[in-house]
Amino acid sequence: MADRGPTVVNTGGSGGGWAVAVILVLLIVGALFLFGGDLFDGTGGGGGDTNVDVNVPVEAPQAPAGGEGTAAPSGGAQQ
Repeated sequence: MADRGPTVVNTGGSGGGWAVAVILVLLIVGALFLFGGDLFDGTGGGGGDTNVDVNVPVEAPQAPAGGEGTAAPSGGAQQ
């Protein structure tokens, strides 16, 4: 028997290569949205600052002044 050259067998392919590429692209775009922060928000990646100012009025509770609410016994007779 004589030696033959290499034989190429084409099975038609399954077409899964493009699906893997699409999944990788979606994962990369998703990671950029999650971890890129301001990459796609229109500021051009310039670090658009968000200024949040929360003013909460905090008042200390007032103690009764001058015995309000409690009457000291006068010790005298009432008329």
